[in-house]
Amino acid sequence: MKRDKLILVGLIVLLLCTACIAPVSAHRAFVGAFMTGDIHDDVMIRAWYEGNTPMADARVTIYAIEDGIEEIYIEDLTDGQGFYAFEPKWRVTEYEIVVEHTGHRARMTLDLESGESMTSPGNEIPLAARIIAGFGYLLGLAGFAMIYTARKMQKNN
Repeated sequence: MKRDKLILVGLIVLLLCTACIAPVSAHRAFVGAFMTGDIHDDVMIRAWYEGNTPMADARVTIYAIEDGIEEIYIEDLTDGQGFYAFEPKWRVTEYEIVVEHTGHRARMTLDLESGESMTSPGNEIPLAARIIAGFGYLLGLAGFAMIYTARKMQKNN
């Protein structure tokens, strides 16, 4: 009986601790790039999460690709709106852009000559699989609760 009360108190404390945690949402990261079109003709990078939330202060690594060899060209941070602009290296038309923030990573290849950009598919779980996994998690918790109450009822009889 005392053990059951201790477990119940522990579960309540755990529930209260999780209620105090700031809400977060699992989301994917994206990166896009475009030419500014001004006299400097910089490349503007925009990094954002699902829901169009900017990746503020994210780490940007830009690799210049010359003759198939990647070398780090720039390492810096995005601004508060998830933007970063850089001047292209002389005679380099292909870049690999990686933006990282709090464990999220977005990657793209930009070819200035052809105007094409390719976003690398992430190893993220598709939305449908995430929804099914969430329901599985909830069903697991419900199962544990049912086992607990069944054992408690069995002890009372």
